[in-house]
Amino acid sequence: MVCLGCLTWAIAQQGRQLLELTPSGGDWWFLLAGVLFSSLAVAVNGVAWAMLLRWLRCPLPTAEAVAIFTQTNGLKYIPGGIWHLVGRIQLLQSKGYSWGQAILSVLLDPLLMVIAALLLLPLGGWQQGLGLVGPLAVLSLVPAWRDPLLKRLVRRVPVPQAKLMGATAGLQLLGPFPGGPLLGEMAFVLVRYVGFAFCAHGFLPPGVPPGPLIAAFALAWTAGLVVPGAPAGLGVFELVLVLRLGGLVQEESALLATALSYRVVSTMGDAMAAAAGAVLGKLRGKPPRLPGFLCFSSWQRRPPDQGSGSGPLDPGLD
Repeated sequence: MVCLGCLTWAIAQQGRQLLELTPSGGDWWFLLAGVLFSSLAVAVNGVAWAMLLRWLRCPLPTAEAVAIFTQTNGLKYIPGGIWHLVGRIQLLQSKGYSWGQAILSVLLDPLLMVIAALLLLPLGGWQQGLGLVGPLAVLSLVPAWRDPLLKRLVRRVPVPQAKLMGATAGLQLLGPFPGGPLLGEMAFVLVRYVGFAFCAHGFLPPGVPPGPLIAAFALAWTAGLVVPGAPAGLGVFELVLVLRLGGLVQEESALLATALSYRVVSTMGDAMAAAAGAVLGKLRGKPPRLPGFLCFSSWQRRPPDQGSGSGPLDPGLD
């Protein structure tokens, strides 16, 4: 709410200047390209998730994983910012995988996304030590650091103790380092940035260095991902982006126009990806059923003999 309030105040202050920033005919094509690349980024993210599922030994066909990922991706716009993760857990359980495998897949996925984005920070230079955050964040994927972190995250999920024990026991069977999924998530963040770069081309003045621009995007996108409660990072991404680029671009209205246009472009890209995922699911003859977000309560109420699935990460304990 604080971020949205600050953003609203800035828009009110720069309202007249924003109205004067009308995209030219050529700029509209760049914005359209931004929509297409934002949609493609969601599909790339789905491929990276499929790679992660294989690493977790609960594989799904890549096309099916992409269809599930793109359709549940829209649930992130529901207040709370967790319902896309809930949907994937329920869908994986419906495929016969254990709760432990499902929860690890949705915990590791955003962790890998964050690290992939932070690895782009050094492109912006030293930044008073901020450029070191990315390489240091990779250490959290080393088993000695990763497993205690995941164990703490799993224990915060409100589910019966048996499921928690199964998930934490499954950590011992994880591979040494998820290099393939991390590369997949880096590809996703880079494609996502291309969609943003098209928006920046339409509003920012020429001469903005590409290194600081991509570093600012990576930091703003990471902040929008990790701040709890903000649906799809709404308000957080825009505020951090404007603050980080304020020293490079003096025209605050141009920064606001870039941030707001990217919000519209990325939302349209998410909707396009969800529609494409639905078509892909129908073509495969196995359209995933999207659960309602109120089904979260079924985690606690479901009898222990339902929805179970044995797997190498959580044998007998779902």
